[in-house]
Amino acid sequence: MAAEPSESAASTVSQFERLVERPIERMTSAATSAATTAANVATTVAVTAASTATNAAMGAATAATAAVFSVANVATSTAVSAATAAATLFQTGRVSFYADKFHGRPTASGTPYDASEMTMAHRTLPIGTQVMITNTANQRSVVVTVNDRGPFIGGRVADLSRAAAEKLNMLRSGIAEATLYVLPASGNKQQDGKTRNR
Repeated sequence: MAAEPSESAASTVSQFERLVERPIERMTSAATSAATTAANVATTVAVTAASTATNAAMGAATAATAAVFSVANVATSTAVSAATAAATLFQTGRVSFYADKFHGRPTASGTPYDASEMTMAHRTLPIGTQVMITNTANQRSVVVTVNDRGPFIGGRVADLSRAAAEKLNMLRSGIAEATLYVLPASGNKQQDGKTRNR
């Protein structure tokens, strides 16, 4: 008995699906999978390249920073060594620094005491003399200018400005054992006998 026309048509469509549509679906799925894989590979390559570039840049920046600090340290060490070689060892002893209440008050040089300047008081060195002070505990050094008379407390050889004391890292202790080197060509060598009580 022959198949009805509708059944024959349905069978033809079913065969068409098997022969045409399913291979297309498979090809589409394969293409999608390939595209996804390619995208993943491209992303991985891009991330790797970016990470490598970032690491290289950070390495270069670190090397450059280290080079700058190295040059600065060498220059500072050379300057301190040169100053020490040219200086004359004058005195060793305990140094202190001015209390904040003296900021703005007149000094023996006639100029007001400025806590932010590199200055010191000494009983005998001429006003204008430049002195390199070295903290013997930590070997930090600073160059100051004598602009005042003092200190007038037994056992101390100099009073430093707050800024100078900070450079010597002695703010916490208040007093430090130090070495005083007089630098050549210190400027005004006139003695000034003015004194003031603290």
